[in-house]
Amino acid sequence: MASLFPFTRRANLLIGLVLLMCAAGWLAGADAAAFLTFLRRAAVPSAESPQGQAEGGGLEALRSGAIASMDDPAFSYGEGWLVSAAGADTTEPASPWEEPSGRMLFRYYGRDLALQLALGDYWGYVFVSVDGGPANRLPVLRGNLNSAGQAGGYKPLFAPEKQTAAGPAAEWLVVHRADGDGPHEATVEVWRGWGQTVLRGAAVDALAPGPLPQWPGVLMALVGGWLAVSALGTWLAGRLPSASGAGDSGGAAESRHVGPLASKFIGFRTLLGLGIGRLALSWPRALSAAVAGVAMIGAGVLSQSWAVVIAGLIALGIAALQWPVLWTGALLFGLPFYLHPLPVLPGRALNLIEIGVYGGLALCGVRFAAGLRPAGGARGQAGDRRNQFIFFVVGLALVAAVAAAQRDVAVREWRTVFLSAAMFALLLHATMRSAADNGATRAVLALAWLAGGAFVAVSGLWQYVTEQNIIQAEGVNRVRGLYGSPNNLALYLERTAAVGLGLAIFGLKRRGDGRPAGSEGGGGTSAVASTWLDSAWIARVALLLTLPQLAALLLTFSKGALFLGLPAMLIGLGAAGRRLEGGRSLRLPAWWGWGLAAVAAAMAAGLVPFLGAERFRSLLDFGPESTGGLRLNLWRSSVQMALDHPWLGVGPDNFLYSYRSGYILPAAWRDPSLNHPHNVVLDWWTRVGLPGLALAAAWLWLGIRALWRAASVDALAVGALGAVAAALGHGLIDASYALPDLMLVWVFLLHLFGPRAAKAAA
Repeated sequence: MASLFPFTRRANLLIGLVLLMCAAGWLAGADAAAFLTFLRRAAVPSAESPQGQAEGGGLEALRSGAIASMDDPAFSYGEGWLVSAAGADTTEPASPWEEPSGRMLFRYYGRDLALQLALGDYWGYVFVSVDGGPANRLPVLRGNLNSAGQAGGYKPLFAPEKQTAAGPAAEWLVVHRADGDGPHEATVEVWRGWGQTVLRGAAVDALAPGPLPQWPGVLMALVGGWLAVSALGTWLAGRLPSASGAGDSGGAAESRHVGPLASKFIGFRTLLGLGIGRLALSWPRALSAAVAGVAMIGAGVLSQSWAVVIAGLIALGIAALQWPVLWTGALLFGLPFYLHPLPVLPGRALNLIEIGVYGGLALCGVRFAAGLRPAGGARGQAGDRRNQFIFFVVGLALVAAVAAAQRDVAVREWRTVFLSAAMFALLLHATMRSAADNGATRAVLALAWLAGGAFVAVSGLWQYVTEQNIIQAEGVNRVRGLYGSPNNLALYLERTAAVGLGLAIFGLKRRGDGRPAGSEGGGGTSAVASTWLDSAWIARVALLLTLPQLAALLLTFSKGALFLGLPAMLIGLGAAGRRLEGGRSLRLPAWWGWGLAAVAAAMAAGLVPFLGAERFRSLLDFGPESTGGLRLNLWRSSVQMALDHPWLGVGPDNFLYSYRSGYILPAAWRDPSLNHPHNVVLDWWTRVGLPGLALAAAWLWLGIRALWRAASVDALAVGALGAVAAALGHGLIDASYALPDLMLVWVFLLHLFGPRAAKAAA
């Protein structure tokens, strides 16, 4: 990000400090500014506000500054209302789905009209019109009309999180903001909601303004902090010895020039390196220790024994100090288990992904402090634009989280999804940089990830055979593995299966020295690659791990995976495989073409016995009660939500609350608890706004471009492109990224090949 400000180091530091001070002032003065605005409004009433009766109507109108109870004479009610000082309640009409339960109107003078509505765990909604048009502070959904056939400002009253022991909660909501003081004619139409006293009060220019938004201060703090830290980091880097100079005569000479700070740093690094050297394990022993550590962690989770989990983490950590790929590989293996926290202390459990990401970064930090960085590592990736763009996305997601209505859940998702993904990008980079042979490292990581997918797939197959923990829906038994939903299992397996098919069908093209394509340097794991990490061995193992995944993917009966994800996967594998084969035409007689066709035929044949089930007979049913009809209504609501919140969206993990309490259409009321829009584009837009969508698209494009370049020599890149295609295809109608495991998988796929490997392939 510092590259966006091409100034000197001192200028960047000065700009950063100024922005940090402005951010502190904004955040500290936000509440005070809102209070002063309220006092100014109260002290200077509008000169245009009438002080007498409303003209012509014979009813007293609400004036600017008024807060009225619903039994005020200004309100005119239709039939079916029960009115008291406590509020206005409706009664059930003869046809509650075809006519409103109550309609009322009133006149007011002023600019801001607010209604106090009862929000809670019940289904009801209101339409509000002002001066013959929709109330402009409420959503207006195309085709969603009131009883008069006109568009109105729309507000669902379903908000279970606001239900109290005493009933629905009364909440003020500004429904219209006029350009002039009026008079204005307002009409309120209530549908359903009888017995809840839907209307509790009305106010005109009487509500205290809320505090200034805090997100501008957070944005200034992020930019200022980045500039200041970058400038200070550049200054500090010039005063500490490099890793290559530690422990040799050059480093000693450098320490004499830079003073006692560098001398102490070199001494600490030397002692730390000697300590790690005493723990050094050969690759076979380290691999055995890592496998044993993962097994102990699993046993500790099953038995809820924190001591066993800690012992497993220690064993894995010792092995990873010498071979960081083992820790990162264990994390990739364990992604399907992320819903099961790891007990680490009595009565205390932590998230598996965060332990894996931050624990891995800590181990890499220890290695860096000890100067353990081989010369053949993946250098030159620190300035990789993919890393920059993912941190841009993380920063913008934090701004959107601060601006969200439900800030607590927004910040939680920002931490567990966005921040963890960015930290995993750093961990993956550090893992590749610590290795002298990046091709072998990528192969180990891919196989560990495929092994985790195979494990969860086998658990799903066992569920299907024993009929345990399955989901019975629309005439089929759907497996879900370790997930709460079969769709989540399908979203994961379509990605792992794509990479497995890429390795199994195409294999890793080998260089003259017998190492996998993409290997750089010498030493390290290159000796391993020449013995058992060869292309034929990898292809056989990948095929063995992929077959149960394809079977479990079929038994999820996920429509998105089977009819969008799988075809997109095969097309992506075919296109990338053509590049691997030197750009030769795509012909079925080609051996790899026959392999892809065999997979498609096998999956299609597996579906034949179930085509008569309701799940597939209703595939093209888009009626209001069908899954297809509900999905169409969801997209209509999501598009309007995105248009109403173009710049920051509604915030991470806030879609559920905005949808069911603001945008859900009456025809979709039977399924109100949807927490994402089931479309990848709308998902990015509603979570982090149009800028976030643009940044995500740029990040995706850079990752696909790197994979496409690497696909000319490496079958792993071919499989990764197939996984990207499957994720995007399925993401047209379902989730694509906003889950902790899926977001890490996106980072793994898009950052697997560094710029050097991609350029070398090109």
